Amino acid sequence: MKTSIAAALICALGLSLLAPARAVAGDRKDQRDKKKGDDETAPADDQTSAKAPPPARVAEASAFPADPVGVAEKTAGERPPEAAHGPAVALNDDTWLELHGYARMPVAVQTTPRQPFLVDNDYYLSGFAYTRLYEPDWSEIFLSAHHGDYRVQFGIFASLYSDYATTELEKQFGVAQASVAADHFLGFEPLSVEAGVFWDRFGYIEPYDTYIFGRTHQGGVKARWKFGNGAYLQAGIGAHQEQLQQNQGLTPVAHLAGGLRATPDLLLGGYLIKAWTRDKRQLSPIQDGDLLVAGVDARWTLPRGLGSAYGALSYTKADSALFLAPALELLHSTGGRGLTENYLGLMSSENGTGSLLTFAVDAPMQLGRGFDLRVFGMTTWVRSKQADSMDPAVNKDRRLYLKWGAEPGYVISKRRGVRAALRYDRVIMDLYDAENSFRGISPELAFPLQDWGELMLMYTHYSYGAKITLRPGQVPLETKPDTDVFKVQAQAVW
Repeated sequence: MKTSIAAALICALGLSLLAPARAVAGDRKDQRDKKKGDDETAPADDQTSAKAPPPARVAEASAFPADPVGVAEKTAGERPPEAAHGPAVALNDDTWLELHGYARMPVAVQTTPRQPFLVDNDYYLSGFAYTRLYEPDWSEIFLSAHHGDYRVQFGIFASLYSDYATTELEKQFGVAQASVAADHFLGFEPLSVEAGVFWDRFGYIEPYDTYIFGRTHQGGVKARWKFGNGAYLQAGIGAHQEQLQQNQGLTPVAHLAGGLRATPDLLLGGYLIKAWTRDKRQLSPIQDGDLLVAGVDARWTLPRGLGSAYGALSYTKADSALFLAPALELLHSTGGRGLTENYLGLMSSENGTGSLLTFAVDAPMQLGRGFDLRVFGMTTWVRSKQADSMDPAVNKDRRLYLKWGAEPGYVISKRRGVRAALRYDRVIMDLYDAENSFRGISPELAFPLQDWGELMLMYTHYSYGAKITLRPGQVPLETKPDTDVFKVQAQAVW
């Protein structure tokens, strides 16, 4: 039985690639699309709008098929699924297969040329310094089988394409996710459930490709109840397996999230997420650890079709978080260890004990006559047990991180959609240590591929403070990051 299902999925994958890009499963697919449009209540993000010019950068993992709980439950800070892109193949009257995916293919060089040495291009190791100007390559494919209100989905992920780089097995994730979902569960129209291995994403900031409240990495279950006017309540619980070689115990993660539409133009959300471990073992240094994230967000649709503005505020409390497995990713940090390395400190933070207060904004706007503008920013205030008033490089306590930017753009050719833009980034790693900061200015030219993706050319000139250096061991015998970098990038979402 398992073999026949796998064979069917593989055959469907081949058929979907050979089928026309918009081959649909008859009237049933049309009905689903119509229902999606009727149910949609949340303001659309730029990255999902086919009417606006494609964004300069599409978020990693942004090409999700329709969420089993429905696109209508998209909250103010939830990363929106891309339900409209992707071919469907009908197996019979009420069963069909869909293929969705996202691929980002950047090639960046320094003027020598060689691979650039940068401080802001590693999603996890750069921490708060990450700007996604020179994000790495990434691909994902979601293959799903649908039957009425039910769906089974598999996710395949990979990074660092092996045909042009040395293969690194840890970046070839294989079949990383598998889940089963049901709408109208047990006959209750507002109730949807999902079980298996899947993501939940809360508080997404597209210009920095990060999460203010978190993205879960778990095997578990969630349930969502839809109320009228776009309101919803969702609860879920799961766990990430232990990683004993990293001294990380099995880590359950639970969340409670809700949203409501306060006015026709204002969507509000609230979030509570907790991860913990109690997986003490004989002859193991693993200790009890906790991580709690709470916060609120809001998305406002600006008047006269100008765009939208999103704001999020979160409070993160960590207690011996170093021993947590990577069940929760937030602020460019995976699990408690990532949060400790990037913010709380490894030297004397009592195994990752402290707190973070984070605020973020993102406002993409259409100004008319082909002009657009996006302003964005983040700030994080850190309290940590690792305090050193004499050495700012060691001190992590009472440290204020700040980064912000702006990207004005103009559609040069309305008929072809060619867009020119100039992005400015300012990153301050310690507001009380002025030399620990840098700037980047990036002119770019984007050529859209209809609503599938884009080709992009970009150049960035960096200006660094005296204390900005490469991470220890990042490049042997090198300490200074590059100041001038070029990039050609192709990306597609379907």
